[in-house]
Amino acid sequence: MNATIKKTSKKSSLTPAVEPAAATTGTVSRVMQLLALLADSSGTVAVKQVAEQMQLAPSTAHRLLHLLRKEGFVEAAAETHKYSVGPQFYRVAARVMSLVRPPDIAQPVIQQVADTFDEAVVFGLYLPEQRAVSFVARADGKQMLKYQIEMFEPLSLVWGASGKAILAYLPNDVVQTALANEGPSPSSGAALPSRRALTAELNAIRAQGYAVSTGEKLPDARGIAAPVFGPRGILGCICLTSPKSRLPHGNIDTIGREVARHAMTLSRALGAPGDMTE
Repeated sequence: MNATIKKTSKKSSLTPAVEPAAATTGTVSRVMQLLALLADSSGTVAVKQVAEQMQLAPSTAHRLLHLLRKEGFVEAAAETHKYSVGPQFYRVAARVMSLVRPPDIAQPVIQQVADTFDEAVVFGLYLPEQRAVSFVARADGKQMLKYQIEMFEPLSLVWGASGKAILAYLPNDVVQTALANEGPSPSSGAALPSRRALTAELNAIRAQGYAVSTGEKLPDARGIAAPVFGPRGILGCICLTSPKSRLPHGNIDTIGREVARHAMTLSRALGAPGDMTE
């Protein structure tokens, strides 16, 4: 009986050691969720807002905000009792961004699309100064291309799905300048579209969430592209390219919606706030 009592006593003495670890893990998880909430708020948050969005008691939300404030990740405005991102949060975020390149984040995303459709997929980066797009990452499927994709070169925003997927989300004055500085189709020599025709096409791209082109940049190529956004707006695009005679695994709308879905996944990973297509 004494042995039994000692065994039970030993077991019960171990129980409290497990509970604080679980509680600590829960606190860490909540702090990380709160940091994400602050980053996505684009301004200030109140204790009530944090409590509602994280489904916490107001006292718990206040405690978490206080912990982050002590470490410099949060600042509090005395007059409004609202909280915003603090200098330490800015410092850490800036350091992380300096170490991570958009093409590196894009690579596994475009590889998923390439694996799904067995076609080449590129990530295009918008070049504001040149009003152009440049392909900075590529993933290949099993099917070969008969044409060459120009990597790391400034390419048209007016011709091709990759350019138009970006152009559709740029201000009107940038669209006008891009059109004025563009020449005939590099593939067919077709004349530039009128401003009215281009505007209608860009409106349709925004409505469906992706762009489609055939033989505009390369004679045998079809492009299906969707916009990618960053914290300040349009950042680039994901574009699946295949010969126009080959339609991979379904119709264009099915492919377009899948490319757009992955483009939004990449946009969130790159810090886009909410749905920037609206």
